[in-house]
Amino acid sequence: MANNVMFAPRTARLVSEGASKWGDVYPAWQPYADECERLLTFVDGHGQLSRFWPRLVGRPQQRDEALNEMRVAYFFEQSGFPIIGWEVVDALPYNVEFEISTGGGKTAYVEVKSPGWESELSEAEIKAGRARQDKYDDKARAVGPEEVVRRTVKKAMPKFTGKVPSLIVISDDCFVNIGTWGTGPVTMALTEQSATYGPGVFRDPAYATVGGVCLFWMRRVAEGELVFASVCVTNPRALPTAVLPDELVAKIAQVNAELSPA
Repeated sequence: MANNVMFAPRTARLVSEGASKWGDVYPAWQPYADECERLLTFVDGHGQLSRFWPRLVGRPQQRDEALNEMRVAYFFEQSGFPIIGWEVVDALPYNVEFEISTGGGKTAYVEVKSPGWESELSEAEIKAGRARQDKYDDKARAVGPEEVVRRTVKKAMPKFTGKVPSLIVISDDCFVNIGTWGTGPVTMALTEQSATYGPGVFRDPAYATVGGVCLFWMRRVAEGELVFASVCVTNPRALPTAVLPDELVAKIAQVNAELSPA
C-alpha cells in the first residue's frame, strides 16, 4: 500500500478488515481511495452498506463485483435517475440489482454484471490453475469480447419479465475492457448477423424482455478523478413495455462519452 494514500473513515475501516483477504494493494492510488469513500458513503445513505460489506471485505473478485454495482448505481443517481429500490424482483425467483426512477412515475430495472478475466480463459488454462494466479502474465492472448457479451446477457436475461423497461449493465474486468473496443463487439454480439458468431442474441424473440445493454468502464484518471465512459445498444425487438426511455438512453448511448461522477 502506498504510504501517501489517505483514507477517509469508511475506507480506512474497509481496508483494515479486508486487506488481509484481498492479497492486492487496493486502493493504492488516492483517486481510488477517494472514490471508495464516495461509494461507501453513497450506499450507506441508502441503508445498504451492511448488505454490501461482507462482499467488500471478501475475496478480490467479490469486492470488485460489489464495487461495480455500487459504482453503476452511483452513476445513475448522479445522472438524474435515482435509485428507488435495491434487489427488487421482476421475474421470480430472481432479483435485479436495483430499480431506478426515470421520471413521471415511471421506473426501469437495472442488472449489473461484472464478467472477469477468468471468463476469457481456455478450458486448458482453467484446468492448469490459471484462474488462481495474477490477472496479467507475460503471455499474449486472443480476446473474444463478443462471446463475453453473449454469455453475460444470456445469464442475465431470465431476470426480466419485459413488463418494465430493463437494462443490463456490463462493467467488466476482462483483460481489455470490452467498452474500449467501441460499439463493434457489442453490436455484433447483440444485433448483427455474423458468419463467425451467428445471429446476435437480440434476434432471438426470447430476449425481447431486455430493453438494452450498456457497457460501463473506467476510461482514465483526470485531475485526480476517475473518469468513466459508456456505450449502450438498445434492443430493436424489445417488447413495447421493455423499451428503455429515450432520455435514459441518451445519457449512456454515446460512444466514449466521458461520465465523471460529480
